[in-house]
Amino acid sequence: MNIQGTGFLPWTHQRKLVKFSSTRHYFLEKGKMTAKIELAYFPIIGRGQQILIICEEHNIEVEFLNAKPFGDDFDKDTQSPFGTLPWMRDPSTGVVLNDSIAIVQYLINQYKGPTTPRSVIEAAKAVNMWAWVQDYYSFVLSPFHDIITEHQDAFWRNLRLTDTLADGGVEEGVSKLTKLHQNRIQYLDSALQEMGSPNFLTGDTFTYADVFLYTCVRATQICAGFKILRDSCGGDPFEKQKNILAVCNTVENRPAVKKSVGDKFDKAPF
Repeated sequence: MNIQGTGFLPWTHQRKLVKFSSTRHYFLEKGKMTAKIELAYFPIIGRGQQILIICEEHNIEVEFLNAKPFGDDFDKDTQSPFGTLPWMRDPSTGVVLNDSIAIVQYLINQYKGPTTPRSVIEAAKAVNMWAWVQDYYSFVLSPFHDIITEHQDAFWRNLRLTDTLADGGVEEGVSKLTKLHQNRIQYLDSALQEMGSPNFLTGDTFTYADVFLYTCVRATQICAGFKILRDSCGGDPFEKQKNILAVCNTVENRPAVKKSVGDKFDKAPF
């Protein structure tokens, strides 16, 4: 499945503006205090949707730049410092960031809000859980992106420290990734069970880590491209992970999350 040949262009090619108010480092606009950032990414869930949800939760206006080859707003190869996405610029401070964790940490601390940890201990727990999701994304979901898009460049796969298409091709790659998926999510679900099945990953308080988990889980359950994982799992890839699903259901019911997500899981390829 080649993403450019499937009709998967879920979001507008035009720059998207969402306007809200913020409490720190803001502009005065039409009588409102409004924080603004520019965010460049692809029209997928990926690592970008967590940032969009955080902005919605923290009342930050986002100018979404649809990056090539899906739009003409941004060229990662010539405009981002590391040649990757997501990319963010905050016009009010001049800060430019080119890594998802850097962007997340900047936003939750510069513009404090609902996803910002309340203490040093909670902050440590949040980044610990976010790191679990990051590893899951990097070593399970990201290699699946190669398979979904029929990306055959071994060098790119090896940058992820794994070549899931070696020694058996796509069928073997899907099998390996499914096994890794099941192994990793069982660790997290068991950890949550030992914590007493909390409402959120760090306990009783909502943080940015919950947002990233939610976007990854729902992508595997709904996005068209991840049908290959659903078929390999015989259905919902998280069906037996009741603790993980409970956290995601709680996150999904937040008004800001609903507003940010809309029908993106249905329209995005992954």
